[in-house]
Amino acid sequence: MVIMPQYEKKSLSDIVVAYVKNRILSGVLKSGDKLTEADISSELSTSRAPVREAMRILNEQGIVSFSPRRGNQVLEMSPQEVLEVFDIRITLEIQILHILSTQPILQEKDYQELHQMTMQMQKGEQQCSTNEERVFLLNTLDLAFHRYLWNASESSRRAQILEGLFYQLLIVMNQNIVSLGTFGEKAQEHLQILNALKTNQPPLVSEAFMQHLHKYVNATLANSK
Repeated sequence: MVIMPQYEKKSLSDIVVAYVKNRILSGVLKSGDKLTEADISSELSTSRAPVREAMRILNEQGIVSFSPRRGNQVLEMSPQEVLEVFDIRITLEIQILHILSTQPILQEKDYQELHQMTMQMQKGEQQCSTNEERVFLLNTLDLAFHRYLWNASESSRRAQILEGLFYQLLIVMNQNIVSLGTFGEKAQEHLQILNALKTNQPPLVSEAFMQHLHKYVNATLANSK
């Protein structure tokens, strides 16, 4: 089965943003990689104007940095900056999980949808024929699970920030894709978060989330050195 990014009908700049993000999800783009307007406009058969606008958007999201000397490039972070990003993500996501575990927001249909995501993650390895497809599907399913929870909380500001942080950390993890974990590992960790949410006990939910994220903290810090 061929796993390929899908581009919906969007503005040209949105298509460029999605293109860059999909190359991050697939592990192709890593910290410090240059992003030239000419190359991207050629690859997408578009003018440079939407590429320039996309770079501005990605810069605002903290995914791309710009300097007059080096131009646009994929974000680079020091170990201290990586740790700070993790701290912010943990704080915001635990706040969201607290909302979801203390308020009657998640319904049975939500639990069924989230469970289906974990099952799809469990079977992910069988759907991929190349390593790039494997990395893309693994990261796409991981983001989909967390994004579902972010959006369910109706905390739009937190959700927007968390998505940017997800990509920032993924960029660093792409330095060594082994640090991304496996389909089976992530599926089990997501299932533990889901089961904890069903208890409506915030401490159990926080513990499951921290167990999920903790090992990726150390792996990502190692990649950023």
